[in-house]
Amino acid sequence: MATVSVNNYFDAAEKLSQGIFVKVSINSDGMRPFLKSGEDSVLISPVRLVGEEYSDREMDAFRSHSDMSGRRRRNSTSDEGRITVRRRDVVLSRHRSDSVPVLMRVVHVWGTLLLLREDNSYAPYESATVSDIIGVVVEATCRGGRNVSMSSRRWRYASKAWTASYRARLWAGKVRRNPMRTAVSVLSAMAAVLIFSCVGGTGSDIIKIENGQFIKHGEPYYFVGTNFWYGPILASEGTGGDRERLARELDSLCAIGVRNLRVLVGSDGDRGVYTKVEPTLQYAPGKYNDTLLRGLDYFLVELGKRDMEAVLYLNNAWEWSGGYSQYLKWAGYGDIPLPRVASYNEYVDYVSNFIKSDSAKNMFRRYVMDIVSRTNTVTGKAYRDDPAIFSWQISNEPRPFGADNKEAFKEWIVSTAEIIKAIDPNHMVSVGSEGKYGCEVDLGLWEEIGRSSYIDYLNIHIWPFNWGWTSREDMNTGNVAPAVELSNEYLEEHMAVADRLHKPLVVEEFGFPRDSVAFSRSSSVSMRDVYYEAMLSHMTGKKEEGSLLAGFNFWGWAGVAVPSGEHLMWQPGDDYTGDPAQEEQGLYSVFASDTSTVRIIKKYALQ
Repeated sequence: MATVSVNNYFDAAEKLSQGIFVKVSINSDGMRPFLKSGEDSVLISPVRLVGEEYSDREMDAFRSHSDMSGRRRRNSTSDEGRITVRRRDVVLSRHRSDSVPVLMRVVHVWGTLLLLREDNSYAPYESATVSDIIGVVVEATCRGGRNVSMSSRRWRYASKAWTASYRARLWAGKVRRNPMRTAVSVLSAMAAVLIFSCVGGTGSDIIKIENGQFIKHGEPYYFVGTNFWYGPILASEGTGGDRERLARELDSLCAIGVRNLRVLVGSDGDRGVYTKVEPTLQYAPGKYNDTLLRGLDYFLVELGKRDMEAVLYLNNAWEWSGGYSQYLKWAGYGDIPLPRVASYNEYVDYVSNFIKSDSAKNMFRRYVMDIVSRTNTVTGKAYRDDPAIFSWQISNEPRPFGADNKEAFKEWIVSTAEIIKAIDPNHMVSVGSEGKYGCEVDLGLWEEIGRSSYIDYLNIHIWPFNWGWTSREDMNTGNVAPAVELSNEYLEEHMAVADRLHKPLVVEEFGFPRDSVAFSRSSSVSMRDVYYEAMLSHMTGKKEEGSLLAGFNFWGWAGVAVPSGEHLMWQPGDDYTGDPAQEEQGLYSVFASDTSTVRIIKKYALQ
């Protein structure tokens, strides 16, 4: 049984599934300029064990992709004697159950996870796993009958040259788009133009950084924003969705000058888990609630209408949305010891394994690739082209959870940022860090991570009550001074790093409890108002100064929510507030009825 020649990729996939080498003519332009439709053909090897019935030439081609050297560029799970997948390989892939087989180039390999690119496609990057690969191209017959082995030095050098030219064409706007995908999206694009032209700002520019300043619509951009983690859930048409409330909240925030929203992409894992946000977006590794994804699409459209933008964070070190702990559970580390059920220390011991677990981190990488490469179902616009996205953020408060994890933690953060940049070179990437408190109280580690060229700007969080900077006695007596003093010191030491790195700094979380640590919406907020005034006053004159201190996002906006009067902790069916499910509802939330706090926010947001 030698090589079989077929005419299309469907037939090729069928033969490859039977363990047969296949020669097939190129019938699409996805691999230009190397392989041209109607002129070239390729020999494809099945990604499976092969027998001695193949020819010596075929076996040589197989062995060239099966040797175990150079593992750094290959998936680490393949057995000896089985085809491996390497960077720069051309593969026949069916990475979605309803998609046709297509030839794509392997851009990155992380264990079993792959990032693929069809050279002339409209959406150039697709995520996949090794199991999605049907076969690997091992040889091409190009114009004039010239044979080129994909493992040859000639092909490797040509591939490198192509990568360099592709990047140049991409930045010059000369990358040819797939005509079929372009045609399909024409009506959606026309609808999007109508949608975005109906309301004031168009959000026509993706926000960039120039000389240490955010630039929006050609002007330096400084902001007072908020945390609005539940926005995409409100935007969905399923459980938890309330598009009428979403519109009210966004309009209210616009009215007080708050346009930058920090948002959770979605939670992970099973429903019905105490202290976890519901509904969950990723209910199993790589499996998603499409209703919530469409909610995220709709949410971004609504932001675009109002010239607002979102920081989208993709992971969470804490249990309230899954994140670290859920990936570990999926990786076989056992049940999650929730802090409010077991203890905080047990939880920390458990999640300290995330940085050490390749399996858990690989599952997260797959999620990153799936979300960042998404195309909006409402507008037909790829996320990478959407100005309603301010930045991608790796995680909410990522931590090493152990001094012995610090180096691996830095490598994970930087490599994840690199993945995001590979898929979406247009948007900024940030970490989501608390600052040195998120780096084992190691300011140097925070600076090293922030120095990476893949990290565009710096974040810190400030939580004086959670961190013990203010006591219960202070809260009962109205003494805000210790909290303000220590918060200012924390800000100043991180600003010194921002100055050295010449990167913008955003205080993207800060909060203060209601007086006497009460939870009721009717309780007073006099201490919180003093604290907010002290923090937000740092924004005065910063735009004129060209300061690197670029923004504050308070935690968090609850708007018109009415927490249950029957229980303190959030339960399914309750209104979403600024406090996630692991905290008492009302602890840090800013409600629309907190008029004194809202006045302070408006004062600095509209200056």
